[in-house]
Amino acid sequence: MRIIQLSVFLFINSIVLSQLEIPKLREKDSAIHHIGYSVSYNLSFRQANWVAYQLTKSETSNLFERENKFVADPLIPGTDLSLDYEKSGYDRGHLAPAADMGYSKITMAESFYYSNMSPQVPGFNRGIWKQLEEQTRNWAIEYDSLYIVVGPIFSDSMKVIGPHQVAVPNSYYKVILDNHKGQEKMIGFVMNNESSKNSLQSFVVSVDSVEVLTGFDFFPLLEDSLETKLESLVLINAWNWKFVKTVKKKK
Repeated sequence: MRIIQLSVFLFINSIVLSQLEIPKLREKDSAIHHIGYSVSYNLSFRQANWVAYQLTKSETSNLFERENKFVADPLIPGTDLSLDYEKSGYDRGHLAPAADMGYSKITMAESFYYSNMSPQVPGFNRGIWKQLEEQTRNWAIEYDSLYIVVGPIFSDSMKVIGPHQVAVPNSYYKVILDNHKGQEKMIGFVMNNESSKNSLQSFVVSVDSVEVLTGFDFFPLLEDSLETKLESLVLINAWNWKFVKTVKKKK
């Protein structure tokens, strides 16, 4: 009987842990769960409110090449936005990077769903945003696993593109949690949708400030006192900013 009880506890605990990255859902929001990530989709702006996932050290070993096949999300109607991005001047910017999803053929394909895309200035998408993606993978290797939430910051002054009026965010956020016992730490980033030569450290903010900008409650399953403490801090030096080489084994 105790073995059965322990098995049930471990099963339930694994479910809770797997949902640690999911922000608290607001009344008007819902979450769609793919294999590689979860997404809260904003039909008004035709892109995600947020994309959330766990990234482990083993998942940074890219086993599958990018396919660059951008397609509608099969679980979200109205996400065939190919005509909106065509000749728009904006990149189809990944929120959950393809390089974070290269550990299986399914997750790699999921990373190219339009629900995971947002219109990004090319110099931003291929520059400072890409640097942040690479640094995040380095931290996943350094700290073994991370919980990540990423998305656009919506405002009243956004441009739109295409027949579906896809909004062009002026800025983006990413919040990251290292939840290893005794070494817990968080870090937040806010970046304008524009080219930049500034250092990644210059974009670091508290997770509290990202919550104010977005209206989302990140990592609500953490114990309250720990969540409050970590979200209020800006601990740049607690994170290793040196780059390490990501292992790649392509298939």
